[in-house]
Amino acid sequence: MKKPIIFILGAGFCMDAAAEAGNPPGIQEPVKYPSLFEFLKVCFDKNVLPPNKSIEDLFQESIDKRDRKPIKILCETLMEADYFITPQLKVDGSHRKNVYMRFLDDFPVSHLITFNYDSLPEILLLSKKVWRPEDGYGVPVRAKLKFRSSSNELSLPYKSHRVILHLHGSLCLYSDEFYTEYKQGSNYGMQRKKQKSDYIFDPDNIGKCFVPFGRISPTENYKYKEERVIAPVPNKAKGLKGEFIKNVYGQAIDLISNSRTIVVIGYSFNTNDLASYSPLLKVAAKKRVLLVSPDANSLVLRLKKEYYNIKWCCKAMSFKEWVLSDYPDL
Repeated sequence: MKKPIIFILGAGFCMDAAAEAGNPPGIQEPVKYPSLFEFLKVCFDKNVLPPNKSIEDLFQESIDKRDRKPIKILCETLMEADYFITPQLKVDGSHRKNVYMRFLDDFPVSHLITFNYDSLPEILLLSKKVWRPEDGYGVPVRAKLKFRSSSNELSLPYKSHRVILHLHGSLCLYSDEFYTEYKQGSNYGMQRKKQKSDYIFDPDNIGKCFVPFGRISPTENYKYKEERVIAPVPNKAKGLKGEFIKNVYGQAIDLISNSRTIVVIGYSFNTNDLASYSPLLKVAAKKRVLLVSPDANSLVLRLKKEYYNIKWCCKAMSFKEWVLSDYPDL
């Protein structure tokens, strides 16, 4: 049996979405998925970085000061992009013929591993009736069919055709790790850790993008959007120890180990992300890894030095250019 192709997605995967969606109705200012560097202006109101600092350093400083505003703005900006852009790209959208739907159609069973927080791929796959949240994130998830209709329910798959593994967390998912135990005759409860966490699907204010699914009422362990993801800080090691993250990493490593080709789209391999990508590249030894990114040539030169036993290939193209060129070098 032929081994599958596995795709790893970075921020560059979403960069063409706004142009593909046209001008979403009802908004004055253009909406897009910003790059990490573009969040410098959005989150910190700065046009240039301070000397000897990265944007990850700025996020870390705000977290150290217990200032949640920058990471909250980051999350809200991405969810705003999901809200306005994805409906235009969906099966019933005004720009349904786009490079994202073509890509998903051309690789119908390939699993997706993503470092992104946004929900672009799963929203599009749900609109194609090939994905659902209960199993599509790679873990069992509690989700609610809010908008019930026979046509909606009958057209949904019994199980997802592929999984989307969010290595840094998803803005639409949080873990419910504790329960309250009450002893007989006492009005006070003791919080206990569950043997196995529940995962709650909560699309918050982008619920319309996930019809027929809606929000589950917040549990006592509800987490705000900015608490559901690993913040873009210089050292993500602590965040990578979370139960959900360890679970999806284990699956991602298995998928890469059993693949024939790994295609990395729009991921920069930022050295601040070393703890995130190193476990994946270690199991990619002797495999073919194709980088698709405008700066793919320089990335390969750098990565070859440390991961020399990988069969590196590169295509210096944006995601859109690569798709429209019929996936060269694949």
